[in-house]
Amino acid sequence: MFALMTTGSEEYAQSHATYEITAYTAGYESTGKRPGDRGYGITASGKKTEEGVTAACGPDLAFGTRVEIPELGRTYTCQDRGGAITAGHIDVYMASENRARQFGRQTMRVKIIPPESGKGAV
Repeated sequence: MFALMTTGSEEYAQSHATYEITAYTAGYESTGKRPGDRGYGITASGKKTEEGVTAACGPDLAFGTRVEIPELGRTYTCQDRGGAITAGHIDVYMASENRARQFGRQTMRVKIIPPESGKGAV
C-alpha cells in the first residue's frame, strides 16, 4: 500500500508491506565466496557488508532504498541482491553464521523508504 504523505512543503512516498525476512552472511554458505576470494564481503552495489545496515532486496527495491523493520528495531539499506531474493523477500546481513541460521525465516511488516531523488545508490 502506497500513500503520499505531506510534511510542510516536503512530500514523500512511503509504503508498508509484509515481507519474508531471512538472514545471510558473507560466507560460503550464503554467497559461495570464501575470505580472500575476489568480492568477498562486497555487495552487488559495491558497498562492504555491514551488520545492522546491509540488506539484500529483490529487484523491486532499488539500491539505496531503506527498509525499516520495527520488529528488529533497525532500518536497513538495500545494497545487495541474491539469486533467491525475489519481490517480497528481504535478506538482512549478519556477521555470524550461527545467528543467521537461528534467525531462520520470519514474516514481518516493513516500511519501505525510497532513496532520495537525485542521490546515487547508498
